[in-house]
Amino acid sequence: IPVFVMMQLNLFAQGQKSSLPIDEASKLITYTKVQEMSGAGKDSLYNKAFEWCMNYFVNPADVIREKNQEDGKIVCKARFKVMNPADKKGVVTEGGVVQYTLNLMFKEGRYKCELTEFNWKQTSYYPCEKWMDTANQYYKPEFETFLTQLDEKAKEIISALNKHMLSKGPVKKDDW
Repeated sequence: IPVFVMMQLNLFAQGQKSSLPIDEASKLITYTKVQEMSGAGKDSLYNKAFEWCMNYFVNPADVIREKNQEDGKIVCKARFKVMNPADKKGVVTEGGVVQYTLNLMFKEGRYKCELTEFNWKQTSYYPCEKWMDTANQYYKPEFETFLTQLDEKAKEIISALNKHMLSKGPVKKDDW
């Protein structure tokens, strides 16, 4: 039995073109960033991240699914569109919507940002990890474009959050 499992894993690995971060335990595409914020308290980090969520997402009331300041955790379920590659005439069409989970966790002096559970909104649940398996009978070349867009969007989200978290608060000017 172990030989069969090894062969199966090897075939799956050969069918993968993209190199996105895969969590070893869950086997899901997972982007993780831990940012040290010396001197920042858990509550102030939570409040700053919550402020970012309220401004970053178009509909934060729909996106923010859990907010627990005491536990230092915010969970967001958001989505973004992926676009098909341009056709022969240069026309780009919508390829669908990708939903993902953004977990934000806070401790004294640091925060953790985790993007995971990426899935392509279809009639049934379609994990984006399937896009990576080029050996799958349902593989389509546009999946590579979708993976690139997923990677870019995930990095953009982490960058936008980090930029906000590292920024100083608004400078209060004296009205005199």
